Amino acid sequence: MADNINDFHLFTQIVSAGSLTKAAMNLDSSPPAVSRRLAAMEARLGVKLIERNARHFQLTEAGGLLFERAQRILAEIQEAEEEAARHTDRLTGRLRIGAMLQLGRRRLAPDVAHFSEMHPDLQIEFVLSDAPMDIVEDDLDILFKIDVQPSSYVVARKMATSRLVLCATPDYLNRRGRPQKPDDLLEHDCLCLKRGSHVHKRWGVVENGVARDVQVTPRLVCNSGEVLYNWILGGYGIGQKFQWDIQEDLDSGRLEECLPEFEGEGITLYAVYPYRRYQPPKIGAFLDYVTALVKKSQGKGC
Repeated sequence: MADNINDFHLFTQIVSAGSLTKAAMNLDSSPPAVSRRLAAMEARLGVKLIERNARHFQLTEAGGLLFERAQRILAEIQEAEEEAARHTDRLTGRLRIGAMLQLGRRRLAPDVAHFSEMHPDLQIEFVLSDAPMDIVEDDLDILFKIDVQPSSYVVARKMATSRLVLCATPDYLNRRGRPQKPDDLLEHDCLCLKRGSHVHKRWGVVENGVARDVQVTPRLVCNSGEVLYNWILGGYGIGQKFQWDIQEDLDSGRLEECLPEFEGEGITLYAVYPYRRYQPPKIGAFLDYVTALVKKSQGKGC
């Protein structure tokens, strides 16, 4: 039933937007992801809902009927949830949360487990991946991500700020020397992350008040942030990690920051979730809980 409701929500968003491309932008998703979800819905129902090609987007008769009914159903569900929420503080149902693998494993997983203990009637699914995740295609209630496109159909709640840190083990730096200026990185073994076909080998620094990139030559490349972290920790070279991923290693001395005086621009972590006039209490409760913990953590320098 939850999948049907999510399909109804997606379908009404597509129709209201007037195109798959605009709907994908509004939902902070991609056109292929939205198209696949729509095709799966049509296959499940056994009927064409929207006639679409490069120049044409029109509801079929069945699609028009479903759109009208779906709007009424979603409005009734929203009204019923609002009424129920006024009578209880108990969180129920399913909450599906997505996050980057290392952030999720090292930072969020304990918080998710503790929140589950606080709300035993709530089923939580915690989905982690090094690959880019999609709030529509991955059927998520909340997605923690770095870059967010403005939209009136999704809410992006700022959760934390951090920065990319160039780091290595003291053993590696004792063997190879500590870089004194950004261009010294060109003489080092650099460990790089790959996303899709793109290798992140342009490392941002700020030198003399001017932001610029240093294009390094990777010694090792991987599409897993966890593997990259283990390579850095193993002393194989210098790599880039988010500060929140390695703060404990920096504090303990297992890792050492390189070129801290040339640090690049900061980054922001957002929690993204679909916009609804009535937001399920479980989403707000979880984000309020995590926000409080993040503020406490950042107060300690994470």
